[in-house]
Amino acid sequence: MRVRRRLFEHGVRPAGVAALVTALVLTVLACQPSAPPGFTGSAPPDKASSAPAGSGQSASGSATVGGVPTVTMDGTTVKATGTGATHTTLFQLPAGSAQMTVSVCSSNQVIPFVTLYDDKDNKLAIVVDATYTIQNLRGGSYYLDVGANPTCTWTIEIKPG
Repeated sequence: MRVRRRLFEHGVRPAGVAALVTALVLTVLACQPSAPPGFTGSAPPDKASSAPAGSGQSASGSATVGGVPTVTMDGTTVKATGTGATHTTLFQLPAGSAQMTVSVCSSNQVIPFVTLYDDKDNKLAIVVDATYTIQNLRGGSYYLDVGANPTCTWTIEIKPG
């Protein structure tokens, strides 16, 4: 009551208080961060499970083509390179653990959001750090969903062991 009386003494009417509170709530809600890609709980659309690993390579085998990330294997080490928000083709990882290293975007030095899925679209890891250890892999086929701005060129390396 004391606050309402003081507001009234300063010329603030109940309708003005209600409008002020409504504006404040709407501003706070509008400023809340939205979840980055990969935090939605559903698998990314159009998973390219039928394409073999590395099929996104250009003729030279070194650059991405039309937004399709490249996936290469050097022994058991997986290297994915791409631009913008996208997902990779399936690749193989052995059972156990693996160290994931995510580069910063060349355009703004920000680390993209990376989500690891298995071939059954089960979300296994959400990575927002430059290095991350993935534990308890069952072995098999996996893919990455990368959330980054359209000009972000990124590289992700996964080394089992």
